[in-house]
Amino acid sequence: QIVDYSKNYPQREPGSLGEIDYATLRDGEITVQDKHVPTASLSSFAKAKKIADTLKEWIEKGEFLLSQPVQSLPSADSGLKFKNLKER
Repeated sequence: QIVDYSKNYPQREPGSLGEIDYATLRDGEITVQDKHVPTASLSSFAKAKKIADTLKEWIEKGEFLLSQPVQSLPSADSGLKFKNLKER
């Protein structure tokens, strides 16, 4: 989803200016309402690839092992209260 972070997001107003895929976003520019808008990732693709390659290597060597859960997630009747998020 393409969201106007200067208007819709801070005001928690629903609205979308369109929809694009990640490959288009990585191209560096999109067209929104007949205007060319520069784009950039919020995260580093190169760093994510390096981390994924390292994790794959550890798994293949048997150096990355899963363990039993340290603690279960709280159930619905635990009495824990969560802050509701407004749906867009």
